[in-house]
Amino acid sequence: MPAMRLNFLICRFLVRVPAAGGIAAVLLLAMLVLLNLSARAGIARDWPQKRFSEIHLRAAPVGKADRAQLLGGIEIITRPGWKTYWRAAGEAGLPPQFSWLSVENAQTPEILWPVPTRFVTDGLESYGYDDGVVLPFRLYPVDPAKPVRLHLQARYAVCLEICVPEQADLTLTIVPGALQSDPEIAARLERALQQVPRLQSDGGAVDDSLRIQSVELVETAQAAMLAVTAQSQTGFQTPDLFVDGTDAFLFAAPETELTADGLQARFRVPVTALVPGASLKGHLARFTLADQGRGIEFETVISN
Repeated sequence: MPAMRLNFLICRFLVRVPAAGGIAAVLLLAMLVLLNLSARAGIARDWPQKRFSEIHLRAAPVGKADRAQLLGGIEIITRPGWKTYWRAAGEAGLPPQFSWLSVENAQTPEILWPVPTRFVTDGLESYGYDDGVVLPFRLYPVDPAKPVRLHLQARYAVCLEICVPEQADLTLTIVPGALQSDPEIAARLERALQQVPRLQSDGGAVDDSLRIQSVELVETAQAAMLAVTAQSQTGFQTPDLFVDGTDAFLFAAPETELTADGLQARFRVPVTALVPGASLKGHLARFTLADQGRGIEFETVISN
């Protein structure tokens, strides 16, 4: 078994063990360390030897005087060249797990996901982010005159030629009037928010320049495929389509065909059931359409 494939299997186990305890976990972690040794020669020298990433909770005010809304983010910083994963990690990746242990004086925020990049390593496809990521979220204080306190548990992985599971407990207290807007942090949060795909519903989107027109499931005795048609008012350049929403199926890279004017794209997405013979019909699927920094997200129950 190739080292990359074995390493992913080990990481999948460790990420799912709450405290990575027990003799079995220790032995597996030792195997992972041995795999790590072969890749360390190319690691930048300015990182501590046993550190592969950093993770932080960030926040910045929205506007100059608006205390009713804050922009937050989970920032994962990796060693140069390393990657971390999207909410659906694909065949080989390890999807992050974030749990809000407590949120005081605000509604529990929804973590948003910028459009990912597609990776292929040792024939395994995964989705994620090069050189770290900021996952933004909006905060709405219940009482803007009182502090907002956040406590987050994070479990994620960072990968180069090997994959390392990471975990952290993060806290952040935002005191009214004391939150100084660091221009660099505010810019990173805002940039990440701009990279989050807009929601499409009822056949339209906030940004009507991109739109998914139709989704069709094509099933035979040997294979299944999603046929997706999308439209761009300004013309597609390098479109990509990511499918997730159910853990019972894997969705491969689409075959893409553009019309001569570039205004329409047709995607054929191979579907693999993790339980042989299972059908995608009746399952909720989420489609993320991306092109040249723009993106939309569309959810639908597969009906045909």
